[in-house]
Amino acid sequence: MAGTEGLAKSASDLLHVEAGKVIFREGDPGSEVYVVLEGKVELRVRGYLLETVGGGGILGEMALIEQAPRVATATAKTAAELLPISEGRFMSMIQQTPSFALQVMKVISARLRKMDALIGRRKTLGKRAPAPTSRPKAARRRRAPR
Repeated sequence: MAGTEGLAKSASDLLHVEAGKVIFREGDPGSEVYVVLEGKVELRVRGYLLETVGGGGILGEMALIEQAPRVATATAKTAAELLPISEGRFMSMIQQTPSFALQVMKVISARLRKMDALIGRRKTLGKRAPAPTSRPKAARRRRAPR
């Protein structure tokens, strides 16, 4: 992402995340934005996959911009290397680097469009559509006692 080059001062600035590890959850307070340097991170809203963020992508920006709880859960799909950016540094980058601010707005806009499409699909499926994380009907049946 434009404007993030050279941010890590050392390897200790980086966050190494194993596949399957939750980085943050919906409702958590947010104090950092993350730049994905390597690997892939899934963003889920209410259990629905919104986006898989790869190298160069950012996540967690909305919580800092709005100063509100996280709206998504971020989970490493693969082993990932992330660069955490503090709220102060993020706000400074937004103010000082117009191209970075524009990239953040594009990310937010694209995610909003994906959310809108996701809501539209749910409406066409009907109100009783199962959540994506629910088990299939066959798995919910009870076993007969032995």
